[in-house]
Amino acid sequence: MARRLREAAGDNGRDLPDHEALVRSIRRWESGKIAALSERYRLLFCRTFGLSEADLFNPDAPEPVAVPRSSRPLTDCHDLEAMASFRGADRQVGGGHLYATVLGYLERDVAPRLFGGSDGTSTFVAAAAFTEMAGWMAHDAGQDGLAGHHFARALDLAGVGGDRQLEAHILGSMSHLSRHLGKGSDAVRLAQRGTTMLTESRTAASAMRARLLSMAARGFAELQDSGECSRLLTEAEHTLQREPAAISPWAGPFDHGTLSLDAARSMVALGQLSAARRQVEQAIALRPTSRTARSRALGQLVLVNVLLETGELDEACNVMREVIEGTQTLSSLVVTRQLAKVRGQLEAYRGVEMAVDCLAVLDRALRERRWQYEWGGARREPGDSALRA
Repeated sequence: MARRLREAAGDNGRDLPDHEALVRSIRRWESGKIAALSERYRLLFCRTFGLSEADLFNPDAPEPVAVPRSSRPLTDCHDLEAMASFRGADRQVGGGHLYATVLGYLERDVAPRLFGGSDGTSTFVAAAAFTEMAGWMAHDAGQDGLAGHHFARALDLAGVGGDRQLEAHILGSMSHLSRHLGKGSDAVRLAQRGTTMLTESRTAASAMRARLLSMAARGFAELQDSGECSRLLTEAEHTLQREPAAISPWAGPFDHGTLSLDAARSMVALGQLSAARRQVEQAIALRPTSRTARSRALGQLVLVNVLLETGELDEACNVMREVIEGTQTLSSLVVTRQLAKVRGQLEAYRGVEMAVDCLAVLDRALRERRWQYEWGGARREPGDSALRA
């Protein structure tokens, strides 16, 4: 609960007491030694549980208010700390390096507790979250079939665990994968299923809802429906600006930088290059180099795509060199595929000296990254179908 309260406080959490002091205060309140909470703590508890102050603290209520299962305090801090560590490392080094480690954690630390532990459904929620993470890492390493299998299994586990927010989050991941595979209609359907789940469970998770709206928008962009795509992106932006509500700690983050990048990709798919450039430049500005190597690189590669489409070769080559330098230790086939795609675009400028120099740099980078494609015993070269997918 102390961790959840600090998360609910956001940037103001620095003003809260240290962790142990906060735990002691919570225990004193739960035992009745503290008769009433201050207004600030009442607000933080309301945000954590997703309930109004009247519902949570009304002493005249006829019976205790049932807390939705998805927002109950989770007791296994070890799993949450492991999840945070994996997420931080994944942003920097990519899924190719971490996939086996996450699977090892699932098999060694989580699976034995599914049928023999005393944690109840919380272990199924943890298993769902780590399985979904494994799916993203498989996708990052170019194994989309395996990623789909992980996502489907994660959805089943989250259903057993009863975390509706996590279920909705996983549906957003499945929507992303469907759109990536060119299945725009499936992407829209899965994202809409997630938003319906949030509505039916009365979950006020604005960031998660915005993510699902953004996923649906990208699906409509794949289907070349610019009107519905634009409407959903606008709704996602308005949703993200609402007062943040407590969400499941197992669900991944979604912020304005991610929304801007999704909007830019949608605009590229619709051929709206000026709008795409505005959005992607905003996304890059919100991604500091030191924290989010992969997402920043993906944004820069969208910008390179736009610049090459509009004939701005000099700037495109400069940004591409930044991407290569900034991703030397990143094991992400998704990023490398985009670099290979840029190579195809640069071929149109082969008669220009700058383009020839850039092609030489890019070819050398692709050769150096061949080791990243050794997955399941199969070696993939930069020209293989895995790169072109």
